[in-house]
Amino acid sequence: MASTYFIKDFKDGDQILQFFELRAKGSRKTRGGQDYLDLKLGDSTAEISAKLWPEALEKWGADFEIGSIVKVEGRIEMYRDRGQLIIEKIRKADENEVPNISDVIKSTEYNVDELYAELIGLTETLEPLELSNYVKEILERTADQFKRAPAAMMIHHAYRGGLIEHTWSVTQKVLAILEIEPKINRSVAISGAILHDIGKLREITVATRKRTIGGRLIGHITLGVTFLGEVALELGLENEPWLLDLEHILLSHHGEPEFGAPVRPFTREAILIHFVDNLDSRLKIIDEALLSVDSEGFSQYNKWLEGRAYSGVIPRPPEGDDV
Repeated sequence: MASTYFIKDFKDGDQILQFFELRAKGSRKTRGGQDYLDLKLGDSTAEISAKLWPEALEKWGADFEIGSIVKVEGRIEMYRDRGQLIIEKIRKADENEVPNISDVIKSTEYNVDELYAELIGLTETLEPLELSNYVKEILERTADQFKRAPAAMMIHHAYRGGLIEHTWSVTQKVLAILEIEPKINRSVAISGAILHDIGKLREITVATRKRTIGGRLIGHITLGVTFLGEVALELGLENEPWLLDLEHILLSHHGEPEFGAPVRPFTREAILIHFVDNLDSRLKIIDEALLSVDSEGFSQYNKWLEGRAYSGVIPRPPEGDDV
């Protein structure tokens, strides 16, 4: 292949022949009225705008959808001081064609099987036994999807395995706070941490990372509560008092109606999950923003932070160094 390095290293004039993930696809017209495709291609390091101009579109077609792996041949050209990929050849590819799929599809750095095992282990500590079995049953039913799903479309943990990483991270923070807050019901709080985003499995299609119809029209909060109710009814647990606590956690974990919460949190456990969920997502947003900083330590403007993240006055020790 002419080039096997990552998007972040592309330079003007580079000839490209490699695999990408198709992140966006739009049909456009040239000034002369001809159809072309405006694409966004990505790998594990970055995204790049790509153009499939009319001649190439007519030759290679558009038989690929968002979320597909595509093999592309083309060249890098500068446009308004940014690189774009001019596509000469393109075809849909299978994941098994890619030597290392993690180079193409951004994925969690954690071992998802280990995270899942930890969450399953936690379910076995819950009381009463019915609650323990209920949460474990949900995890086991959704295991494959849960390990692969993103936590969001773009805001935080928006990559393969992002949902289980976020869920595990929220749960770990909840466990730490439980050590100093004895009035919080441990089992309800842990269950809420594990299940708070379970509706994402019905909101986002794992393969394409696109919203489902239900995700667009109903949203993950209501989808999650519906899922809890379905499983509870199937197991004969619909009248258990802890089920209402869990439903309230899911309904209120976004905190305020303006952020999509049907109700505000009104229990200790719901307040805990709301703030820890927000904390974990905000820390991930700032971590990703700080991957690229200027000489003073500031990131580019981040619309989710509504400003530029700052790396801090005191430098952090390099990863792997003993402290």
